Parts: sequence; C-alpha cells; structure tokens
Amino acid sequence: MNSRKVRIVALAASVLVATPLLAGCGEEAGPASTAEVPDGGLRVVAADEVAPVVVLGSTDPVELTLTASQAFFASAPVVILADAEDETAQKAAAAAALPLHAPVLLTGGAIAGSGLTKEIARLGAVTAVVVTPDPAPRAVASGKGGASGAAGVAAVSSVASAEDLEDDARASVEAIDPDLQTVVLGAESLVETVDGGTEIDERDLAEVQEQLPETGSPQLLTEVLALVDEEDGHVAALATAQAAGVVPLAVPGGDPRASSVSVQAMAQAKALAVVGIGESFGTVEQLTARVRAAETGVELTGGGQLVTAGKRYVVLPGTTVPATAAKIADAVERTAARAEPYVAVAGESGETDPTVTVPTLELVVTESSGAAGKDGNYSTELTVEAVRPAVDAALAAGQHVLLEFQPGKATFVEQVRQYAELLSLPGVGVSLDLDARRASGAVKKDGVVPAQEIDAVVDYLAGVVEGKALPQKMLVVHVSRPGALTEAQSLSTTEDAVAVVLHSDVAGAFAAREKAWNELTKAVPAASWWGWTDAVGEATAGPVAAGDAAPSPLVVVVE
Repeated sequence: MNSRKVRIVALAASVLVATPLLAGCGEEAGPASTAEVPDGGLRVVAADEVAPVVVLGSTDPVELTLTASQAFFASAPVVILADAEDETAQKAAAAAALPLHAPVLLTGGAIAGSGLTKEIARLGAVTAVVVTPDPAPRAVASGKGGASGAAGVAAVSSVASAEDLEDDARASVEAIDPDLQTVVLGAESLVETVDGGTEIDERDLAEVQEQLPETGSPQLLTEVLALVDEEDGHVAALATAQAAGVVPLAVPGGDPRASSVSVQAMAQAKALAVVGIGESFGTVEQLTARVRAAETGVELTGGGQLVTAGKRYVVLPGTTVPATAAKIADAVERTAARAEPYVAVAGESGETDPTVTVPTLELVVTESSGAAGKDGNYSTELTVEAVRPAVDAALAAGQHVLLEFQPGKATFVEQVRQYAELLSLPGVGVSLDLDARRASGAVKKDGVVPAQEIDAVVDYLAGVVEGKALPQKMLVVHVSRPGALTEAQSLSTTEDAVAVVLHSDVAGAFAAREKAWNELTKAVPAASWWGWTDAVGEATAGPVAAGDAAPSPLVVVVE
C-alpha cells in the first residue's frame, strides 16, 4: 500500500460519520462501461476518474443522490431505492449501501422518472433493493406506482400491510424497468449500534444478500475524500459516495479551513480528489482554493485558517516599528498585556463560549508626512528588512500582525504591494488609515477614499492568499466617519480569501464612540465584520448599549 493510501485509510479510522467506512477495500477502479466482467459475471465498478475537486451542490436530495451516483459509479449490478419523503427509509437505504456497495437513488421529488430510469440503465443494474416503510399505521403518502415509479416505492395507506408494501414495491420497480428484479428491505430493519450509529440488522441483511445476484470483487475508489456539511437530505448521497470507496469528513459550515480538526485531517489525507456534498461548499473554484490552503496544515492563532472563526482580535494600535530587539520584545509584551483582560470578556456569555482572544500588533509601515519626499507621495515607507524582525517576533509569540498603511498621495494598493514578502506569511494582515489618504491629490490630508480603492487591496490580497495557498487574510479599514468611505454600499466584503473589517475609529467618551459606531453600521449594512474602539481599562465586549441589533465586533482596538 502506497504512503498516500496509508494516510487516507488512517483518516478513515478517525472521521466516522454515522456508518462504517470501507475506504481502501476492493481493487482500484479502472475503465468500465458495464457491470459485467470478462468471465460473464457481474461487478461493482467505481467511476473511472473523479476530477480533483467536485461540488455536488444541489439542494434537492433526489437530484443530489442522482448526481452522486453519476459521479462515483461506472456500473452497479444493484441499486437501492427509497422514498424521498421517508427519512427512516433513506437512513435504512444508506445503512444498506455500504455492505452492498450499491448506490442509493431516491424516488419522488423534482427528478423525472425518466432520469431515474436512465441512471439505472447506465449503471447496468439488474436488481433493485426497495426500502419499504415500517408497516405501522400512517397517513396516506401517495398513490401506487406510475410511469416514473417515483410515487409508488414507499406509497402506503393507513392500513397498509407488509404484503401490500411488497406489492407496491414490485409494481413500482416494474414501472421503471420490467426486467429489473426486486428485493424488498423493510425500514424497520434499521437498528442502533452500541456506539450510537445505525446499521441493518444482520439477519435482514443476510436475507437480502441471499436474493442478490452473485458478483465479483468490487473495484472501488481510493484516495477520494468527501466533505460533508451533515445537513438534512445528504445522508443518501453520502452513503452512495462511501459505497464507492470514498472517505467522508464532516466539515460543518462547508469550509475545510474553518477548524483545526478539518485542516489537520485534510493535511493528513492529501487526497487525489475531494468532493464537497452540499451547496455550502460553494463553487468548484472556491472549494479548490480552500482545499489547497487546508492541505498545507498551517493554522492561525486560535485554530483553523479563517481569521473570523471563533475569534476576537484585540489590537495594540498604531505602533511605530521597533528598531531594537529590546523594543520589539517590549511591543510584543504590551500587545499580550493589552489583550489579557478580554480573555474573561470572551467567556461571559457562558462557560462553553468558544471565542478565542487573539493579541494583535499593528505596525505602522508607511507613515503620512508633511513633506513630499523623494517620491512625492507625502508618505514615508519602511523597508521590508526593517519591519521583518518585529513581525517574526509577534508571530512567534502567537500574535496576529496588521501592517498599517498611511499612503498620502499614493494609493493603498501601491504601498501594500511593496510588502508582498511579509504578506506571504500566515497571520499577517493589513490595516488602512483612511484619514492619512490624500485621495483628491491635495497636499492637506482629506481622508476621503472611494470604495473601489479598498476593493483593489482586497483583490490584491486575495491573489496572494490563493496564489500561495495561505490562510485567510484580515483587512481592517479604519473609518473615523461614514463619509470617509464613499460609495460604501459597493464595497466588496464577501471575498472568500479576505475578511474585510470596518473599524469605527473614534476615541473619546463612550457615548461618542457608540454614536459613531451606530452611524457606520447603518451606513454600510452589508459589511460582515466590524471593529470597535475601547478605552484602556474598559475591556468591553463591544457597544452593548447599541441594542440587540448591533453586530458583534470581530476587532477591538484599545486606544
């Protein structure tokens, strides 16, 4: 077994999702267009090839199971059918899929019967295992089988008997394909295991297996990882993936960068192909970038690769870059001390609050100047070499770093590009001082910046993150008044690689800060993340007096 296969099999042992895994079992998949093997027998054959990154994003469970079958199976002598309206039947079908190495297909819903018929024909199936409902009395669900067979698989009335259910199942399968053999499995065969999972009662499973055609050793997928958001309606599609040899990994929220568990699992597996099951995984392009980053195994302070996941950043603001080792150590120490009171604040909402306080050092790398300077931009830029020791020391201490830019007549992105080497480090973000921007070209500071100029920085940082497979970057925009950011409604705040934080940069009395905060949050309601200003010694959780509708700040700058 090669080293990559060893890694993913080891992962399988640690990421059980409700049912046992069969990753690495059977032979590797090869080209196949039918379930038949050379000796005339029948055989399960997984898909010949799975793209490096795939997203099965349908919100309809019926369509999702159909696309899962198409994605993972080249051929299958047996398919399992269950009613899309019967959750218990779906769970039983999922539990049966693994030992039978059979795809699950749901009947009913938005998919036309012809789609189901075509998929069964493509698979070369000769037998359908139909999961029937528990014969206990229940309300009428639907009529008997029609042309599609979709309504009849689990159609029952309040007086349906086990015999009635079997007759309905056989009639519905015959409507799909008269040559397709029918084997009935009752949903009541689903039993709980000692570890809290579910499986088919071994006696019922054996009875089903006795009725199935003899098949050769299955050819299953190897090195394929399925990311699952564990939402309702995904159980059948996941079971189909597992039946084909795919290893599942639970990724709540759909972003493998979000937690330490998923990041380290991705880094360990380094699968040849990754499939996201569910719409929360976004587009193929988004998931590709997220997977590349997660597979590096690099994490930010507080765990995972998202700056926004379960964290609050407490910032020691506007620090002049220290010139000596002693001064660097002092700045790092002051940053830690500034954040310490907020550790208790993070836990005030309950003992299980997962919020992690991240000490953050903001280093002024370009400073606005009253003199034009050689480049005429009224801003003094430090060299990367001058800034690097302080950045390294803060990162080594488990702190986040923000490089602050005061560009004068230069655009923000012109100056940000000069620090590409530092921005290639995980945990190094950017802060923009709008008040220090002479956007109109006047010598006097005017502090008015169009949203498009901020977007240019977002685009640049996104390119750095995606190009180097880095964790998410933070971009803090210091806004002293809503008018400082023009066309704010068009500000790009949804970039996957960059978290844009609008900081209400107003010091002074609490009432003044709160007023500024309320004005800013109302002026740019589409923004996702916010920054609040605290006075030293306050250690608040944010503008609590602003009411329940006030967003919770991700960043707290302590002046």
